[in-house]
Amino acid sequence: MAEPAIKNDVTRVGVSLGARVEGINLAAGYSEYTIRELRDLMLEHHLLVLPDQHLSALELEAFGREWGDLLTHPATKHRDTPYVQFIGGRARMFKFTVGVHPFGGGWHSDMTWHATPPHITGLHAQQLPAMGGDTAFANQHLAYETLDDATKEEIADLKAFHTGKVFGPDVEDSIHPVVRTHNESGRKALYVNGNFTKYICDMPDDDSEKLLFKLFAHATRPEFTYRHRWEINDLVLWDNRSVMHYAIGDYNELRTMHRIVVKGDVPV
Repeated sequence: MAEPAIKNDVTRVGVSLGARVEGINLAAGYSEYTIRELRDLMLEHHLLVLPDQHLSALELEAFGREWGDLLTHPATKHRDTPYVQFIGGRARMFKFTVGVHPFGGGWHSDMTWHATPPHITGLHAQQLPAMGGDTAFANQHLAYETLDDATKEEIADLKAFHTGKVFGPDVEDSIHPVVRTHNESGRKALYVNGNFTKYICDMPDDDSEKLLFKLFAHATRPEFTYRHRWEINDLVLWDNRSVMHYAIGDYNELRTMHRIVVKGDVPV
Protein backbone atom coordinates (compact mmCIF):
# COMPACT_ATOMS: atom_id res chain seq x y z
CA MET A 1 0.00 0.00 0.00
CA ALA A 2 1.37 3.45 -0.94
CA GLU A 3 2.19 5.85 1.85
CA PRO A 4 -0.23 8.77 2.27
CA ALA A 5 0.90 12.07 0.77
CA ILE A 6 1.99 14.72 3.24
CA LYS A 7 1.09 17.56 0.91
CA ASN A 8 -2.42 17.73 2.34
CA ASP A 9 -0.80 18.80 5.61
CA VAL A 10 1.09 21.70 4.03
CA THR A 11 0.18 25.38 4.39
CA ARG A 12 2.04 28.36 3.02
CA VAL A 13 3.58 30.66 5.63
CA GLY A 14 4.59 33.56 3.39
CA VAL A 15 3.74 35.12 0.06
CA SER A 16 7.28 34.93 -1.30
CA LEU A 17 8.46 31.64 0.20
CA GLY A 18 7.91 29.08 2.93
CA ALA A 19 5.51 26.29 3.90
CA ARG A 20 4.57 24.64 7.20
CA VAL A 21 4.48 20.84 7.14
CA GLU A 22 2.31 19.25 9.85
CA GLY A 23 1.95 15.65 10.90
CA ILE A 24 5.56 14.47 10.66
CA ASN A 25 7.35 13.04 13.71
CA LEU A 26 10.96 12.59 12.64
CA ALA A 27 11.96 11.07 15.98
CA ALA A 28 9.54 8.20 15.33
CA GLY A 29 11.17 7.44 12.00
CA TYR A 30 10.65 8.37 8.37
CA SER A 31 10.79 6.66 5.01
CA GLU A 32 12.47 7.41 1.69
CA TYR A 33 9.00 8.39 0.46
CA THR A 34 8.72 11.11 3.12
CA ILE A 35 12.18 12.44 2.26
CA ARG A 36 11.25 12.54 -1.44
CA GLU A 37 8.11 14.51 -0.67
CA LEU A 38 10.04 16.94 1.52
CA ARG A 39 12.54 17.42 -1.30
CA ASP A 40 9.71 18.20 -3.72
CA LEU A 41 8.20 20.66 -1.25
CA MET A 42 11.59 22.32 -0.80
CA LEU A 43 11.87 22.94 -4.53
CA GLU A 44 8.38 24.43 -4.54
CA HIS A 45 8.56 26.58 -1.41
CA HIS A 46 12.35 27.05 -0.76
CA LEU A 47 11.78 26.85 3.02
CA LEU A 48 9.97 24.31 5.21
CA VAL A 49 8.83 24.62 8.82
CA LEU A 50 8.48 21.27 10.62
CA PRO A 51 7.01 22.03 14.05
CA ASP A 52 7.36 20.02 17.26
CA GLN A 53 10.39 17.90 16.33
CA HIS A 54 12.00 16.31 19.41
CA LEU A 55 15.42 15.38 18.05
CA SER A 56 18.76 14.84 19.71
CA ALA A 57 21.83 16.21 17.96
CA LEU A 58 22.63 12.73 16.62
CA GLU A 59 19.07 12.26 15.35
CA LEU A 60 19.27 15.65 13.64
CA GLU A 61 22.56 14.57 12.04
CA ALA A 62 20.99 11.34 10.79
CA PHE A 63 18.07 13.24 9.28
CA GLY A 64 20.47 15.67 7.61
CA ARG A 65 22.33 12.82 5.93
CA GLU A 66 19.11 11.90 4.15
CA TRP A 67 19.64 15.12 2.18
CA GLY A 68 23.33 14.53 1.40
CA ASP A 69 26.79 14.71 2.94
CA LEU A 70 27.12 17.09 5.87
CA LEU A 71 29.69 19.85 6.28
CA THR A 72 31.35 20.92 9.50
CA HIS A 73 31.75 24.58 10.43
CA PRO A 74 34.97 26.18 11.68
CA ALA A 75 33.26 28.28 14.34
CA THR A 76 31.23 25.88 16.46
CA LYS A 77 30.49 22.18 16.98
CA HIS A 78 28.11 20.22 19.19
CA ARG A 79 29.79 18.14 21.89
CA ASP A 80 28.25 14.93 20.51
CA THR A 81 29.13 15.35 16.83
CA PRO A 82 31.12 17.79 14.68
CA TYR A 83 28.38 17.67 12.04
CA VAL A 84 25.89 19.57 14.20
CA GLN A 85 26.66 23.14 15.17
CA PHE A 86 25.66 24.44 18.57
CA ILE A 87 24.65 28.08 18.15
CA GLY A 88 24.00 29.88 21.40
CA GLY A 89 24.06 33.44 22.58
CA ARG A 90 22.59 35.95 24.95
CA ALA A 91 22.77 39.74 25.23
CA ARG A 92 22.44 40.12 21.45
CA MET A 93 20.26 43.22 21.68
CA PHE A 94 21.31 45.50 18.82
CA LYS A 95 24.74 43.88 18.43
CA PHE A 96 24.83 43.46 14.67
CA THR A 97 26.97 41.22 12.53
CA VAL A 98 28.18 43.58 9.85
CA GLY A 99 30.66 42.95 7.06
CA VAL A 100 32.56 45.41 4.90
CA HIS A 101 29.22 46.60 3.50
CA PRO A 102 27.12 47.73 6.48
CA PHE A 103 23.98 47.80 4.34
CA GLY A 104 24.33 44.00 4.12
CA GLY A 105 23.69 43.93 7.86
CA GLY A 106 24.01 40.19 8.36
CA TRP A 107 21.94 38.95 5.41
CA HIS A 108 23.71 35.93 3.96
CA SER A 109 23.54 32.47 2.48
CA ASP A 110 25.47 30.00 4.60
CA MET A 111 29.16 29.42 3.95
CA THR A 112 29.34 30.98 0.49
CA TRP A 113 33.09 31.17 1.06
CA HIS A 114 33.19 27.36 0.73
CA ALA A 115 34.05 25.71 -2.61
CA THR A 116 30.82 23.67 -2.37
CA PRO A 117 28.52 25.79 -0.18
CA PRO A 118 25.59 24.08 1.55
CA HIS A 119 22.48 23.56 -0.52
CA ILE A 120 20.34 22.89 2.57
CA THR A 121 20.51 24.33 6.09
CA GLY A 122 18.47 22.98 9.00
CA LEU A 123 18.00 24.95 12.22
CA HIS A 124 16.41 23.29 15.26
CA ALA A 125 15.20 25.53 18.11
CA GLN A 126 16.39 24.41 21.56
CA GLN A 127 15.92 27.44 23.82
CA LEU A 128 14.30 30.78 22.99
CA PRO A 129 13.95 34.23 24.55
CA ALA A 130 10.52 35.31 25.73
CA MET A 131 10.44 37.83 22.93
CA GLY A 132 12.55 38.41 19.84
CA GLY A 133 15.13 36.22 18.13
CA ASP A 134 13.18 35.76 14.89
CA THR A 135 14.90 34.85 11.62
CA ALA A 136 14.10 36.59 8.34
CA PHE A 137 14.46 34.89 4.96
CA ALA A 138 14.60 36.37 1.44
CA ASN A 139 13.79 34.63 -1.85
CA GLN A 140 16.72 35.22 -4.22
CA HIS A 141 14.92 33.84 -7.27
CA LEU A 142 12.45 36.70 -6.91
CA ALA A 143 15.32 39.09 -6.28
CA TYR A 144 16.91 38.15 -9.60
CA GLU A 145 13.71 37.89 -11.61
CA THR A 146 12.56 41.41 -10.61
CA LEU A 147 15.80 43.12 -11.69
CA ASP A 148 15.57 45.35 -14.74
CA ASP A 149 16.87 43.87 -17.99
CA ALA A 150 19.91 46.14 -18.12
CA THR A 151 21.10 44.96 -14.71
CA LYS A 152 20.48 41.32 -15.61
CA GLU A 153 22.64 41.79 -18.69
CA GLU A 154 25.34 43.59 -16.69
CA ILE A 155 25.70 40.84 -14.09
CA ALA A 156 25.07 37.81 -16.31
CA ASP A 157 28.69 36.65 -16.50
CA LEU A 158 30.21 38.32 -13.43
CA LYS A 159 31.91 36.48 -10.60
CA ALA A 160 32.46 37.61 -7.01
CA PHE A 161 35.01 36.91 -4.28
CA HIS A 162 33.68 35.40 -1.03
CA THR A 163 35.79 35.11 2.12
CA GLY A 164 35.39 33.12 5.35
CA LYS A 165 38.36 34.67 7.15
CA VAL A 166 35.99 36.06 9.79
CA PHE A 167 36.04 32.49 11.19
CA GLY A 168 39.84 32.20 11.22
CA PRO A 169 42.92 32.73 9.04
CA ASP A 170 42.87 29.20 7.62
CA VAL A 171 39.26 29.28 6.41
CA GLU A 172 39.05 29.14 2.64
CA ASP A 173 37.93 31.78 0.16
CA SER A 174 36.04 31.11 -3.06
CA ILE A 175 34.92 32.79 -6.26
CA HIS A 176 31.33 32.18 -7.37
CA PRO A 177 29.00 33.58 -10.05
CA VAL A 178 26.95 36.63 -9.11
CA VAL A 179 23.94 34.91 -10.68
CA ARG A 180 23.58 31.28 -9.69
CA THR A 181 21.54 28.70 -11.61
CA HIS A 182 19.72 26.26 -9.34
CA ASN A 183 21.02 22.81 -10.28
CA GLU A 184 17.61 21.14 -9.77
CA SER A 185 15.00 23.67 -10.87
CA GLY A 186 17.12 25.59 -13.38
CA ARG A 187 15.92 28.95 -12.01
CA LYS A 188 18.40 31.77 -11.62
CA ALA A 189 19.05 33.54 -8.32
CA LEU A 190 21.20 36.36 -7.02
CA TYR A 191 24.17 34.89 -5.17
CA VAL A 192 25.93 37.71 -3.33
CA ASN A 193 25.61 38.69 0.33
CA GLY A 194 26.75 41.42 2.69
CA ASN A 195 28.57 39.11 5.09
CA PHE A 196 30.89 37.15 2.82
CA THR A 197 30.93 38.77 -0.65
CA LYS A 198 33.72 41.32 -0.72
CA TYR A 199 34.08 42.42 -4.34
CA ILE A 200 33.18 41.73 -7.95
CA CYS A 201 36.11 40.17 -9.78
CA ASP A 202 37.81 42.09 -12.62
CA MET A 203 35.98 45.30 -11.80
CA PRO A 204 37.36 48.59 -10.42
CA ASP A 205 36.82 48.90 -6.67
CA ASP A 206 34.41 51.85 -6.88
CA ASP A 207 32.29 50.16 -9.55
CA SER A 208 32.27 46.91 -7.58
CA GLU A 209 31.17 48.72 -4.43
CA LYS A 210 28.35 50.53 -6.21
CA LEU A 211 27.08 47.40 -7.90
CA LEU A 212 27.14 45.35 -4.70
CA PHE A 213 25.34 48.14 -2.85
CA LYS A 214 22.61 48.04 -5.48
CA LEU A 215 22.30 44.24 -5.45
CA PHE A 216 22.34 43.91 -1.64
CA ALA A 217 19.66 46.56 -1.26
CA HIS A 218 17.46 44.94 -3.89
CA ALA A 219 17.97 41.35 -2.63
CA THR A 220 16.39 42.06 0.76
CA ARG A 221 13.33 44.04 -0.28
CA PRO A 222 10.46 43.28 2.13
CA GLU A 223 8.40 41.88 -0.75
CA PHE A 224 10.83 38.97 -1.04
CA THR A 225 10.91 38.05 2.66
CA TYR A 226 9.32 35.81 5.28
CA ARG A 227 9.97 36.35 9.01
CA HIS A 228 9.84 33.22 11.14
CA ARG A 229 8.78 33.53 14.76
CA TRP A 230 10.34 30.52 16.44
CA GLU A 231 8.73 28.04 18.79
CA ILE A 232 10.66 25.46 20.80
CA ASN A 233 11.42 22.32 18.73
CA ASP A 234 10.71 24.02 15.39
CA LEU A 235 12.92 22.56 12.68
CA VAL A 236 13.29 24.96 9.77
CA LEU A 237 14.96 23.78 6.56
CA TRP A 238 15.83 26.08 3.69
CA ASP A 239 17.54 26.07 0.32
CA ASN A 240 20.71 28.16 0.36
CA ARG A 241 20.75 28.16 -3.43
CA SER A 242 17.63 30.31 -3.48
CA VAL A 243 17.36 31.89 -0.01
CA MET A 244 19.31 34.32 2.17
CA HIS A 245 18.59 34.70 5.88
CA TYR A 246 19.13 37.15 8.72
CA ALA A 247 19.20 36.29 12.44
CA ILE A 248 17.55 39.26 14.13
CA GLY A 249 19.51 40.39 17.20
CA ASP A 250 16.73 41.90 19.29
CA TYR A 251 16.89 39.80 22.46
CA ASN A 252 18.83 39.61 25.73
CA GLU A 253 17.90 36.16 26.99
CA LEU A 254 19.53 32.87 26.00
CA ARG A 255 18.76 31.60 22.50
CA THR A 256 20.24 28.24 21.44
CA MET A 257 19.92 26.32 18.20
CA HIS A 258 21.28 23.15 16.62
CA ARG A 259 22.25 23.48 12.96
CA ILE A 260 23.11 21.16 10.11
CA VAL A 261 24.47 22.18 6.71
CA VAL A 262 24.27 19.80 3.74
CA LYS A 263 27.09 19.94 1.22
CA GLY A 264 26.06 21.32 -2.14
CA ASP A 265 27.64 21.51 -5.58
CA VAL A 266 30.02 24.06 -7.07
CA PRO A 267 27.78 27.05 -7.92
CA VAL A 268 27.31 27.70 -11.63
